[in-house]
Amino acid sequence: MSIGSVLVLLVALGVVALDVAVASPWTGLIIVFGMAAVTLAVAEEVRQMIFARRKAAAGMDGVLWFEVSLLLALLGFLLARTLALTGQFGGTLEASGLRALETYDLVFATLAAVAGGLVIAPERTGHVLLNMSQRPAMMLIGSFAAMIMVGSLLLTLPVSLTEAAHTSFVDSLFTMASAVCVTGLTVNDVPTVYTPFGQGVILAGIQLGGVGIMTIAALALAFSNNSSLQSQLRYAAMLDARTVADLRKIVVGILAGTFVVEAVGALLLWSLLVGDPRLGEHSAVWMAVFHSISAFCNAGFSLFPGSITQFAGEFGLQTVIMGLIILGGLGFPVMVELVRHGWRRLVRLVKPSAPAPARLSLTTRVVLSMTLALIVGGTVAIYALEFSNALVPASEQGFGRRFMAALFASVNTRTAGFNSYDMGVLRDATILVTCALMFIGGSPASTAGGIKTTTLATVVAALRAELRGREPELGGRAIAPEVLRKATAVLVMMSGLALAIILLLTLTEDQPFLKLSLEAISALATVGLSTGITGSLTVAGKLIVTGAMFLGRVGPFTIALAVGESAATQPRYRLAREDLPVG
Repeated sequence: MSIGSVLVLLVALGVVALDVAVASPWTGLIIVFGMAAVTLAVAEEVRQMIFARRKAAAGMDGVLWFEVSLLLALLGFLLARTLALTGQFGGTLEASGLRALETYDLVFATLAAVAGGLVIAPERTGHVLLNMSQRPAMMLIGSFAAMIMVGSLLLTLPVSLTEAAHTSFVDSLFTMASAVCVTGLTVNDVPTVYTPFGQGVILAGIQLGGVGIMTIAALALAFSNNSSLQSQLRYAAMLDARTVADLRKIVVGILAGTFVVEAVGALLLWSLLVGDPRLGEHSAVWMAVFHSISAFCNAGFSLFPGSITQFAGEFGLQTVIMGLIILGGLGFPVMVELVRHGWRRLVRLVKPSAPAPARLSLTTRVVLSMTLALIVGGTVAIYALEFSNALVPASEQGFGRRFMAALFASVNTRTAGFNSYDMGVLRDATILVTCALMFIGGSPASTAGGIKTTTLATVVAALRAELRGREPELGGRAIAPEVLRKATAVLVMMSGLALAIILLLTLTEDQPFLKLSLEAISALATVGLSTGITGSLTVAGKLIVTGAMFLGRVGPFTIALAVGESAATQPRYRLAREDLPVG
């Protein structure tokens, strides 16, 4: 253990103790000097690691980049604390500003302790990072957690906030987890609490979380000359690619398709928003780009007060947003197949001698039919239940606006989280329908959450087959046993998590049960709808919902990967079978 690491740990603890015991400009000056000493010590350790990089063991590059990231974070909070110190000496800081300083000191001390821990055991840390990079399931969890932590630190800095009174690491953690997990739940009003820089951090989290850090990792791995063939094949299997060459094509196609759709959506939204007085001081370009990415990634974040409620009568804007949401919720493989199928049909119309396009795959047919059925069913249910309640303002304008409000709600309920009417006045029956639609969610390999449409279709097919005494089938094809196992695992896991989160929230929050249930399922299914109680959650409630969003984003995919890996290593024997009474 080096002298620098000892200094890092001791000074980190001293900073926290001094800040808790005494809070004054002069103690603040001592704290700033202590922070500077810690930052220099970490910088020296980073310098030594850079010089020793050639002799480092495998996985140490990850430790180096981790340490560099920590150094930049320490430097950022040092600058923030130094800037605030001038306000302390000038006597301009209020009580909220002093609380912000305590937050900076605590976060800085935590980061310093982590940096010291890396210095103490760099080889072990490098070994852990190397194992994670070779296992897609672990890489998924670690990368999402890292993105959330980095974004939370950035949102805590003064440059991200309009006022020091908004400084709260718990709120920043909640907001960034909601962005990276493409949920949309917020405890703060995004346009008034966060500066353009903070909004940019949130948008970056939405984009990375929506496209999937796994996709980006697979891209880097596919074009890397240093990665093993085994690692590349693992990521290829994750994206249903047969070879590494296919992996490259799929990943490039996903990224290119994402940016093309988002660009077209942004252009359409800009044409509808330019010159609109409701934008206020916001740029039409920025608002169009932000909402296009947020809609396609099914995040549900909005820079408009009250989400899209003030655009309830704007058919064009709602249609564009619904189109982006539906495309994002279909899944990248389905979109690619639809584009190829449509192109071949167009070629055949122009050139009748061209070969007829192949039939759509079972996955695409199931996804399209389930998506259409859920949208239509949700629209009818919401229209019938809220005809004389939440849809009353829309009813004053006739059938068209009332129908559009119900359709917009049905599309958003399963995936995104935008809302065009007041969720706080929904009937209990509508809340139950909303919870069911949110729990189902979108489709596999998409930006949406939930158990997925194919999971529901598989479970329903198994139930129908059991009642008829036949083999489970979908679209004229028998369902593989591993697909049934995977669907059952996802359904059971998500149901258990939903019950556990609802139970925890009822213990920590004093709110109606149905509203807490909607909040829990909205977080777990990464939807983002709320009846308006998110901002009033306790600290414990915010942390519970944050964990729910994280589990909802990585949980089903991780189980799917785990089941796939276990299926590839099945034992070459089978136990004796025996009947068990159920039901």
